[in-house]
Amino acid sequence: MHEGAILICGVGGLGCIWADSAHRTCPDLADLLLIDADEASFRGSGQAHCLHLDAIGDGNGAAALPSLAAHRLAEGLSSMDGLLKRAELVILMTGLGGGTGSGAASELARIATSRNCLVLSIAGLPFAEQPLRSAIASAALPALEANSHVCIHVSMERLAWYARARNDDWQTGSGWIQDLIQGLVTTLGRVGKMNLDLMDLRTVVEHPGKATLIVGVGSISNPMEVVEVARQSPLANTDVTGARGCLIQVEGGPDMTLSHLNEVSESFISSLHPDCQVLLGARASDEMVGRLRLVAVVSGL
Repeated sequence: MHEGAILICGVGGLGCIWADSAHRTCPDLADLLLIDADEASFRGSGQAHCLHLDAIGDGNGAAALPSLAAHRLAEGLSSMDGLLKRAELVILMTGLGGGTGSGAASELARIATSRNCLVLSIAGLPFAEQPLRSAIASAALPALEANSHVCIHVSMERLAWYARARNDDWQTGSGWIQDLIQGLVTTLGRVGKMNLDLMDLRTVVEHPGKATLIVGVGSISNPMEVVEVARQSPLANTDVTGARGCLIQVEGGPDMTLSHLNEVSESFISSLHPDCQVLLGARASDEMVGRLRLVAVVSGL
């Protein structure tokens, strides 16, 4: 895969935090684009391309003005044209409910899709006790879904619960988003024992119906734990039973055996449709010694 083929984008404050944290796990395999109206989102991101959507000239954000954020994005994106020209896969992360994410994310997805990029969006949905933000998010979500090949809904409640279980910070993705992006990017960007590429990903997400991504990480001594963690990933309630398409990658260290690969993949696939199209990949790396990671894209839901 050529340099710049994968572009990780963060839109809005939470999206920028997630994107920056995820990019740190695979800096040599993807470019990073951060978009926000608040300049504070760019601090400490030395490798990022930054697009500042200064809504009212004071650098403090777009408040609850999604349409203004979308307009500013359209005006300023020409400066980032080279990134989108090189990109084949855009991984877009945002938190809905505020001004920038709710307005600019769907516009960025639309522009990327129009340039034949494969767009995978991860959208954080507000806590239930935030009625105003929830209303803004509900209004913004359909456009993001319509302009993305895959749009993952992330429940803040489930993400916070998962963060407590891992003793991590939910605002940075509780470790789950980093695992997901690292697994997906390394699946597509590095040579493995059984290779998967963007054409495989396109084949899977083109199945009619919705699609989502799943990730699970655990000890090599208990492969079934990896599958259970994957099934409990902190998405909005998503049942993958009966999925018609599945791209699955199993990663491990040099200690991963064919038995580990079969146990993890067969257990996960068993809950899908009997005629599900399955594309399987495997990769071993020294940093995964003693661990297994399952990353799956399931479609046709």
